[in-house]
Amino acid sequence: MKILLVACETIEDEIKTALLSLEIDYEVLWLEGGLHFNPNHLRDRLQQVFDEAQGRYDRLLVSFGYCGGGVSGLTTYDYETVLPLADDCLSLLLGSMQARQLASKPPTYFLTSGWMRHENNVVTSYQKCIEKYGLRRSERIHRIMLHNYHRFGLVETGCYDMKNAVQQVQDLAQAMDLKVETLPGDLEWVKRFLLGPYDDPE
Repeated sequence: MKILLVACETIEDEIKTALLSLEIDYEVLWLEGGLHFNPNHLRDRLQQVFDEAQGRYDRLLVSFGYCGGGVSGLTTYDYETVLPLADDCLSLLLGSMQARQLASKPPTYFLTSGWMRHENNVVTSYQKCIEKYGLRRSERIHRIMLHNYHRFGLVETGCYDMKNAVQQVQDLAQAMDLKVETLPGDLEWVKRFLLGPYDDPE
């Protein structure tokens, strides 16, 4: 069976770790991070992948959650298509939808090393803003952006250097008077998605 794994580059660390631990060597197509910010762009990109996969693969493993509707209305072909029943990749990295709900209290801005590398997030935005507008104006802008959040939550998946990740977010956290906390990740859902069986409701 010829299998293609379609994955967002923001969870590359976790996907590669899971593949290695399961001793699986799937062909992987990495899609650019940040597509979920515009569900229509995500849908168009995935549809392009689905179209090009016709006649070439027996199964597509698509490691995207619902992502604001970005995976709805897609047309598939004569291959099996498997998606996790998740709202987004954060639930996958935390291990369940229930874990996501619990981790969201108090209101939390979630991060991983991969998100900070590949996505337009508040940490990279703050750094670019300082370069363009200076420190004071950047702090004012980001206080508005982060008004509803109580903390930064770094998801500890065991797949990246947590100390370095904390250092990356520390300046912004101090400027915003927000805590930086590590939250336990769990790759079991990711591994079940990669390995099957696919009669699992999730």
